[in-house]
Amino acid sequence: MTQTTAYTTLEASVYASKGLADCKVLVVDDEQSSCLLITTILSDIVQCEFLHDPARVIDYCEKQPPDLIVLDINMPGINGIELCQQLKQNRNTSACPVVFITGDGNAETQNKCWQAGASDYVRKPVVASTLVHRVKNLLQSKLRLDLLTELTFKDQLTALYNRYYLFTEIPTQLKRLSRESKSLGVIMIDIDYFKGFNDRYGHVAGDKCLFDVAQTLKDQLPGPHDSIVRFGGEEFSVFLPDTTQEECRNIGQRMVDAIANLSIDNEASPLGKVTISAGYVISPPTNTPDLEQLLSEADLYLYEAKLAGKARLTGSTEKQNQAC
Repeated sequence: MTQTTAYTTLEASVYASKGLADCKVLVVDDEQSSCLLITTILSDIVQCEFLHDPARVIDYCEKQPPDLIVLDINMPGINGIELCQQLKQNRNTSACPVVFITGDGNAETQNKCWQAGASDYVRKPVVASTLVHRVKNLLQSKLRLDLLTELTFKDQLTALYNRYYLFTEIPTQLKRLSRESKSLGVIMIDIDYFKGFNDRYGHVAGDKCLFDVAQTLKDQLPGPHDSIVRFGGEEFSVFLPDTTQEECRNIGQRMVDAIANLSIDNEASPLGKVTISAGYVISPPTNTPDLEQLLSEADLYLYEAKLAGKARLTGSTEKQNQAC
C-alpha cells in the first residue's frame, strides 16, 4: 500500500459525512392519514419512519436515534408538548430537533411549543413546500453541527475520541454516574512492541496498524454509551458506564483476544504478531472519583501487565484474587 492510499483510507473513514438522504426522520401522529401525508411529503428527501403510539417514542429513539422528529401536538394518552419535554430531558434524545404539527397557531400554543424545546412548528393544513423547507434547514444545521463535533472530539487518524473529549465529557459522565450510584469501568491499553513495529515496517504501516487496532477495539464495546479514546501514541483508554467488575474484565479480555486474532505480523514481538496489554479499574459508585486518579490506577495495572510478559489483562479482580 502506498503512503497516499493509506492516508486516503484513514482520512475518509474520519471525515465521511452523512448527507441529507441518509438522515432519518421519525413522524409521530396517532392519525394514520396524517402520518401517511407527512411521510409521503418527506420521503423524497429523507428516510421516514412513523409511530402512532406516543408512549413508544422514547424507547424507540434510544434504540434507533432519529435525526429529527415530526410531532403532532394533540394525541391521546400523552400529548405532543409533554412528549417533547420528556425527549428534551432524556440525555439520549435531548439534542434531536423536534418540529410540531399543529392546527392551533395562537400565541399560547406557540409559547408552549418553544418552552417544551421545539425547534420549529408547522401549521395544519400542512403545506408540503413549507414542511420540506423547514425540515431541510434543521437537518442541514444538525449535519453541520455533527460534523463540527466530529472534528472537535475525534482523532483524525483512528476516528476514535481524542483527549479533548476525554477531559471535557468524561468528568460530566462521572458526576452523573455518581448521582445515580453507578460505577464506571476504565481500561488502559497499550500496543506491545509498537516502536519496534514502526522501525521494522515504517510509519505508514504503523498508522494502518493503529487504525485497524482502534476499529477492532471499538467493535468490542457492547453498549451505546461506552466510549474509547486515543490517549496518545499507541495508547487507548476505554470507558464503560454502569459496568460491573466482572463485565469490565470480560470486555478487556475480549479486546486483548480480538487484537491477537487480527494476526498482524510484528517481527519485533516474541509472539510474531501485534498484541496489546491492558489494565482496568472500577470507580466506586458512592462518590465522584477523580478522573486522573482512575486513569493513573488503570495505568498501574497496565504497567503490571507489561511486566508480567505483555499480551494480557491485569486489574483489580486479579489483585483481589491474589489477596485471597
